[in-house]
Amino acid sequence: MKKQSPHLATANNRPSKAAAWLLPAAALLTWLTVSSQAQVPVFSNVWILPAGTYADLLSNAGNNVRGIAISPVTTNVLYFSSTGGTNNGNSHVSTVAFASGSNFLANLDGTGVSGGTVGTEGVRVSDDGFVYGVNLSGAPASNFKIYRWPSDTDTATAPKIVFDSGLGTSFQWRIGDYMDLRGSGSNTELVVVGNGSGANITTNFVIFRPTDDTATTFTNFSITIPGSTTVNFCGAGVAFEGTNNALWLRRAGSQETRRVVYSPEALSAAVTATNTVDQSACQGLKYLSANGVNMLATVQAATGLGAIQRARVFTIPASPTGPFVSALSANLTALPTSNNGNGLGNVDAQNGYLAFGAPGHGIALFQLGFVTNAPPTVAASPAGATVVQGFNYTMNSSASGTAPLSYQWYFETNTLLANATNSSVTLSNLQSANAGSYSVVVTNPYGSATSALATVTILPAGSSRVATQIWSLAPTSRTYLTTDNTQRGMAYDGLSRRVVLVSRTPTNGVHLLDAATGADLGEMDQTYSATGPGTFAINLAGVADDGVVYACNLTTAADTTAFAIYSWPSASNTVETATTQGSAFIGNLASAGRVGDTFAARGAGPSTELLAAYRTGTNVALFNTTDGINFSPNILAVTNLPADAVANGFGGLGVAFGPTNTFWAKSVGFNLRLVQYDVAALTANVIATFTNVPITEAPIGVDNANNLLAAIGVIEIPQNLALYDLSASDGPALTDRELFPSDNGNANGTGVVAFDVAGGRVFSLDSNNGLMALKYAPRLFQTMRGANTVLTWTGPGALQSDSNVAGPYADVLGATSPYTNTLPSPLFFRVRR
Repeated sequence: MKKQSPHLATANNRPSKAAAWLLPAAALLTWLTVSSQAQVPVFSNVWILPAGTYADLLSNAGNNVRGIAISPVTTNVLYFSSTGGTNNGNSHVSTVAFASGSNFLANLDGTGVSGGTVGTEGVRVSDDGFVYGVNLSGAPASNFKIYRWPSDTDTATAPKIVFDSGLGTSFQWRIGDYMDLRGSGSNTELVVVGNGSGANITTNFVIFRPTDDTATTFTNFSITIPGSTTVNFCGAGVAFEGTNNALWLRRAGSQETRRVVYSPEALSAAVTATNTVDQSACQGLKYLSANGVNMLATVQAATGLGAIQRARVFTIPASPTGPFVSALSANLTALPTSNNGNGLGNVDAQNGYLAFGAPGHGIALFQLGFVTNAPPTVAASPAGATVVQGFNYTMNSSASGTAPLSYQWYFETNTLLANATNSSVTLSNLQSANAGSYSVVVTNPYGSATSALATVTILPAGSSRVATQIWSLAPTSRTYLTTDNTQRGMAYDGLSRRVVLVSRTPTNGVHLLDAATGADLGEMDQTYSATGPGTFAINLAGVADDGVVYACNLTTAADTTAFAIYSWPSASNTVETATTQGSAFIGNLASAGRVGDTFAARGAGPSTELLAAYRTGTNVALFNTTDGINFSPNILAVTNLPADAVANGFGGLGVAFGPTNTFWAKSVGFNLRLVQYDVAALTANVIATFTNVPITEAPIGVDNANNLLAAIGVIEIPQNLALYDLSASDGPALTDRELFPSDNGNANGTGVVAFDVAGGRVFSLDSNNGLMALKYAPRLFQTMRGANTVLTWTGPGALQSDSNVAGPYADVLGATSPYTNTLPSPLFFRVRR
């Protein structure tokens, strides 16, 4: 790793830093306390600034507010924003009063704040009141800068650039994602880290210090973090530990948090503790110590519209390898449009206050206090679930308060569960009578606390003779079948009788399987699609009636990042069709949003239609062709959806073509809908909504000839495929349920169902749970031709009859569809598969 020059060797002459924690007279709103300490910290919410409160604190503006700070001089709260500035540029620091966040104090001068991969990143305030901000440099092309303002309310003075690496000569690793600061004057110190990867892996932290008493020019030294040279140990946060030569580092995407002691003279470091937080998504870091309790504050981040971010504080254990103990877990305000697109968060602590912020979710200020003995508080209430009849489900809770803590679980709030006196309880062999709400009461000598209710829904087992399993492939049975959420696309080709499976492990590939056995038949050529545009270069697949295979990418911004559809002439190991860039379509769509989580194909030649639904909103993209090769998109707006379906995606995880100009749509959390569309008018309307299919199921596949729908229970226990009769008089009726070869979590809710109508088979891919093939009996239809009954069915199967409805049935020799019955009644018929 190349170090940035020059390096600064320093003695241990850092200033002492007073801990002036202000204790509240009373805790206004306490979320969580921790046990087994003489002094137990409690946290009271002072105020919350939701995203959008001010023009530069926007709810969804490119994750524009990333840096959070509290001034140790004024206790005012600052944030670094790249949008909505009014004082010489969008990039600026804003200040709000700590006593009331609604009191906006200042928009500091933004003159000269420019450059870097992201121009506004971290912000901190020194002990003498100077405001420091840094940008983000995605090394080595962009420059890294440190800015300094005189105070948190000086709006007239432009910032002084106290460090500038220069354009194209930045650090040879990513730097600026997170920073911390301590001291004042010539003893001001900043530590800065980055979340690098690949060739720009970050394995160093960098200390910046002034070169003289004016603190207007800074130099730096970098120190390698001990351990792996291929793992970024500092990508999720950094914090000084008081006044000593020690700091804490968060590893991105991991629960690991390290304490590192370093020598500025030798430019060396040693890891003295590796502890774990309870969530790998914790971002940003700040060390604080008061009343003998050492703590780390962070933000539990999450991506996605409306996803909850949490303010977290942990007490540091004495053990160098033990887990941190949760001391605060409180939700930050989330609006339906809030989106922390990069999963970031930041926190600062000064003067007994803590400020937490996450892009798109505003800022929350808390005050720290202490109690000697604490009553119980439920930190995590049990979660509900949808469980198939006959299976088990374990509920967990966590609580804190002064020990000892006792637990008792209840059903429907007042029915005590025998022997359920631990923090978790397992409900075994669940039946319909067990459906309902569950809770746990936690007690100690100082009080009690009751968890929120957890609702357990029981689904009928539904196993029948309508469908039986032919074969299945569990995760790890093939190199391209894993549990890493990289298998999301599958289709069936009725001409070659092959299953087409898309996987991004171990690399992007389109794999071919024998539909009868699941045997591996090789891969299709990936000349174009393996390295195409998009969030994922390749994600889903579909096969048209003429055997042409299509695969699409995934783009999270369809109007600015190309959506791509690739094609192969057949499901064999052939090259991709050599049209424009090897694709049936590639380009930006006219409507913004995420596209590529759903995909369907039908028709042949110039009558081929390809369908992709947007993950959220009202739109679907229908692709048509005049030559069977090149496709054009038509954005269809569904005009009569309820508000919740618009915000969260009525068909974002499952679409399937229906009869004529219709399609079926389903997503987790939403009802099944049949939508009719008009390509000429670019409109679509819901013509039927069904409540019989659980909201816990999606994606879907449909056999329109037999009026059958299959849906994957992606958030059910265990993971299963349910088969429904669409012709039932009161809506879809469950006819069969089959289990996938494994029962792993499918957090993204992704998968595919594909029907082989002519062969009477259905294939289903459930991400993280493998692939399953079933055979099913076709539906028997009857019409009258004079005095005789005409029986028809689609798909393989032998017609059977008997004069008794209970049987035994015997094959009707030579019967094929259509079959005209001339035998006397009464006579009962069925199809044997």
